[in-house]
Amino acid sequence: MLQQTQVSRVEPKYRSFLARFPSPRALARAPLADVLRAWSGLGYNSRAKRLWECAKAIVSRHGSRVPADAAILRMLPGIGRYTAGAVASFAFGAREPVVDVNVRRVLSRSLLGLDGTDELTSWSLATLSLPRRNAAAWSQALMDVGAQYCRTTPKCDACPARHACAFAARQGDAQARTSRLNQQGVARQRSGNGRERFVGSRRFYRGRVVRALTRATSLRFAALGEEVKDGFATSDLPWLRELLSDLEREGLIALDLLGGRAALP
Repeated sequence: MLQQTQVSRVEPKYRSFLARFPSPRALARAPLADVLRAWSGLGYNSRAKRLWECAKAIVSRHGSRVPADAAILRMLPGIGRYTAGAVASFAFGAREPVVDVNVRRVLSRSLLGLDGTDELTSWSLATLSLPRRNAAAWSQALMDVGAQYCRTTPKCDACPARHACAFAARQGDAQARTSRLNQQGVARQRSGNGRERFVGSRRFYRGRVVRALTRATSLRFAALGEEVKDGFATSDLPWLRELLSDLEREGLIALDLLGGRAALP
């Protein structure tokens, strides 16, 4: 739920979702339409579908118990290296690395003195730097340092890891620091506001389609288009059908082409 979604939006949804589906078995038994309705408002609806498929696999393959082994976790639908490591480490205390964007930045800067490195190197650094005990606390600490101090524009002077950081040791070069900050400022200006890029994007309209269908048994294409896009016109129907076809292929909606209607699966 937290993937590219603010904590303030996730927290109430997390609590209500767990109240509705308190176990893998409860989630696996639910119709996907109910899962999507419970998820509505978080966006990235394919995450809800993958979670539902994962719950079904846990029930059928593992007797409704979430596996503790990271390698086995990665065999489940929708679970990659990061999620497998996080579940194994945080839930079961396994000595597994957990690499998110914050951890990647902290390890790259502190150990290599570089602003960034490739994914393979990041995972290698994370594995080699794991303590023998309390791996979960270590990974959580790296995340916290990355979130609070080792940000895009680092706060090296206040960072508790500054005395053991190769990157912080290089910050005496004021010219290099000024150049880096200027480059970051230019990059931010070029990228513009993230919210503006999202509104009107394909992902934006996909989310609106699913949300509209959570509020109705089914909708005719024209009525759905009017809910999804401001100023929707007949000429927008081909665009809408293409959008709906993509969602149907992903299993997020069901289409009745003869009746010209869409619904949740």
